[in-house]
Amino acid sequence: MSERRRTAAPKQSYHHPDLRRALLDAAIDHLREGDVTGLTIQVLARAAGVSPGAPYHHFPNKVALIAALATEGFALWFERAARALASESGAESRLAALAHAWLRFAATHPSHYRVMFLPDVEDRARFAELHATSGKGLALLLGVLAEGLPGADLSLIKSRAVVAWSSLHGFASLRHAGVLTNIPGLPGITVLERELIRQVVTAALLPP
Repeated sequence: MSERRRTAAPKQSYHHPDLRRALLDAAIDHLREGDVTGLTIQVLARAAGVSPGAPYHHFPNKVALIAALATEGFALWFERAARALASESGAESRLAALAHAWLRFAATHPSHYRVMFLPDVEDRARFAELHATSGKGLALLLGVLAEGLPGADLSLIKSRAVVAWSSLHGFASLRHAGVLTNIPGLPGITVLERELIRQVVTAALLPP
């Protein structure tokens, strides 16, 4: 038998038409199945087909890349949140729409969602763009609560926002982990989501 001819490995490119985008897309693909620990600059360079040093022209380290991905996630969330509010009127309907949009975003953008709240990017000075972008989404929530709680103290509105956000985030995290489909006797996810949103809206807009 003749020897099977070996196919030469493709030569890595040192140039890419949009390497920054390619690296972010590679990170999104990796995070669909892999964990954040295994997300390294070297892994992303291989996925993008470039030399190991090429990504450093765009991201000095892994945390910088995670921050960029988190910033993109909050920007995408803000777009969806603004659209959700545009077609609703009344604080209850607007808050319910915002809650539903948050849960949908977490389900459809799991890779972004996994890095948006990591402690690695909590430094507000170092990652100012990230926190400015996330703040725009929070401002929408505070605005809706202020509509439904006229005259309420700002500290109360912020407290209600944190409680509502925490409830939605906890549900989204449990759903992503598969916990909510692994408990016997629980209603379906759609029923649970509907009940969660109902309770979040009721509690958040309860008169002080």
